[in-house]
Amino acid sequence: MASDTSEAAGSSAELKLQFAPFSGALEAGFWHQLTQKKLNDYRLDESPKCIKGYYYNGDPLGLPTRLTLEFSAFEVDGLTPAHCCPAIGTLYNTNTLDAFRITDKKALLEKEAKEVIEIRRNVFGPVLSLLLCSI
Repeated sequence: MASDTSEAAGSSAELKLQFAPFSGALEAGFWHQLTQKKLNDYRLDESPKCIKGYYYNGDPLGLPTRLTLEFSAFEVDGLTPAHCCPAIGTLYNTNTLDAFRITDKKALLEKEAKEVIEIRRNVFGPVLSLLLCSI
């Protein structure tokens, strides 16, 4: 028994938390839904839209982790597939190539990053303060 415990401790010591780069997987159903939304709902509206994808990292070693957007991406409150982690994001869709070209993509990314930081600060800040006060 003791050897089993020491082996388990040794193998868990070897596990490290690592960043896993991901690749995007845009399924055909996503493009079909976007087309339908653009034609029937959004029309010329270029305002940002909330969408949901999901991460899946259960593939065999050597295959990249992927962020998938599929037909259900526009149902933000919908279910997330089993063994997946939801990823809520923002879709910026322009009507013309010129509008796309003049869009300041760096500013959009910075804006979204600030929102993520603010959300984390609002959610984890009070919890962290409470934990620190109770120590």
